[in-house]
Amino acid sequence: MSIFCLCLLLPGQRAAAQVASGSRAPKPEELLDRMRQALDALGAAEFTFEFRAENGAGDLLGEESGRFIAQGECFRLEGSVLTVYCDGVSKWIYDEGAQEITVFPHDTASTDPAENPFAVLRKARPGDYTFRGQVRGTAAPVDGQDAWQLSMASKDRNAAYILIEFTISQRTLLPVSIVYESRNGDKYDLRILSARGLGALAQEEWTPPESLLENPEVYITDLR
Repeated sequence: MSIFCLCLLLPGQRAAAQVASGSRAPKPEELLDRMRQALDALGAAEFTFEFRAENGAGDLLGEESGRFIAQGECFRLEGSVLTVYCDGVSKWIYDEGAQEITVFPHDTASTDPAENPFAVLRKARPGDYTFRGQVRGTAAPVDGQDAWQLSMASKDRNAAYILIEFTISQRTLLPVSIVYESRNGDKYDLRILSARGLGALAQEEWTPPESLLENPEVYITDLR
């Protein structure tokens, strides 16, 4: 899922970029659908990112930077403290400092940004949201290039957030920033710094290495 300026766009991205290059702002439903198409056209990919969380009073809850690699429902999220592996069925959270791995079943329907800030990208379907206003032009927060901004609320009352705001590159129709507001007032700000498309990845990319799982100094809690 490449975010930075590409010299050669994939076919799906070329079509999407042609829609974005016009003078008019697209409709919210159109922009969201085109963003998903651009992401799908990239297949497996690697992002680098910065992530910041604040409470309703503006106090810092935490911040992180790292990289995210995804292929369908499989992903690996690497930060300074935790590494999360997911093979689409199970999820392993490795805390290097505590030398502990906790294993959970993977919920394919979850879009909780506190658990996986990228989860909503390919699950953002127009019929699942109520749009707040029209698409508006803005500057991308990372590089200042032309972008579209789109705000929407989930129709699912059980969703982890009440409001989500995408900033989407006008050139590639790929997201460069995602801001979530949770039901308790917490705010999550994800900025995508760079990315590169990857070829098809092997299944072992999505599970902890055997050397880690067999390390007697690593405590494993399996909650599946």
